[in-house]
Amino acid sequence: MARSSDTPRGARRGSREKEQLSRDAWLDAAASAIEEGGFDNVRVLNLAKTLGVTRGSFYWHFRDHQDLLVSFLERWRERRLADLTAWLPSDTDVESETRRILHRLLSEGTHNVRRMRIELAVRDFARKDALAARIVAEIDQARIAQNQRILEQIADDPRGADDLSLLLYVATMGAQLVMTGPAEKSPAMQRIETMLGNLVLDWHRRGGGTLLEP
Repeated sequence: MARSSDTPRGARRGSREKEQLSRDAWLDAAASAIEEGGFDNVRVLNLAKTLGVTRGSFYWHFRDHQDLLVSFLERWRERRLADLTAWLPSDTDVESETRRILHRLLSEGTHNVRRMRIELAVRDFARKDALAARIVAEIDQARIAQNQRILEQIADDPRGADDLSLLLYVATMGAQLVMTGPAEKSPAMQRIETMLGNLVLDWHRRGGGTLLEP
């Protein structure tokens, strides 16, 4: 005769799932779904099938579908803010560092296509979701502010750093969205990189100052 137990079989299985499957595993599965089809593609049952578990594991980590989306957006914000530490300038000369940072910014989308697809999905979702809109605005402002801090370090007169940082952000983000193919092999992307670099370096050589003056 099989040994009896006070714990139902389903509960024991659910307990094992809780131990084996982390919250991040669900968020990673959601990220893959978002990459493939946007936020409308995030369905709890489909994620559970992908992960090979029951929905009970999901409800151990999240209250409901909305909690999953909020958690994903908050994790996306945290990771994008953490990325900004990679843009701190080094001790090399201004021209080399300017070219290096611009090249990295412009090639990020082709080096990490998955990240760019998810960012585009987040931005599309932000058109109809208030929390996503606030998070996207926060990330945009943090990236622009990072650009401004870097520019202010290379100019005698920091006026105009705010305008130039905004211009650079729009240009680098826009270039990644409209250009396709490897950035290193794209003549158009190379021209954009050269022009933006020349703009920053010309501003630096003039000692900074407002861009509104002729």
